Amino acid sequence: MSFTSQSLEDLINEVYQDGSVSFSEYKMLRDDADCRMQTLINEFGCHNNMTAFQKAMDVAMQLLQLSVLDAKKAKLTDVGEAIVSDAITAQVEYLRAGSYLALRLL
Repeated sequence: MSFTSQSLEDLINEVYQDGSVSFSEYKMLRDDADCRMQTLINEFGCHNNMTAFQKAMDVAMQLLQLSVLDAKKAKLTDVGEAIVSDAITAQVEYLRAGSYLALRLL
């Protein structure tokens, strides 16, 4: 079951088509996500949980980036880098699985 619109699926496919994400593609996804959230707010009003979720995502992204930068500064071994990558990927998958479960409630 897909919870995404065709336009979002097209954007995601475009961004990941070459197997990597550039900074400009990242910004494009971020800006698109903000526009979609604004559409939701315009349609249903400024709901505290929705706007709080959007802010939480911004904070989570910033913390993810800072965590990776901190790890990079620590000059980790290959094993250390693998541990950081594995832990962060697990957190992102946790969010993805949770969003799937929550959206099934709609």
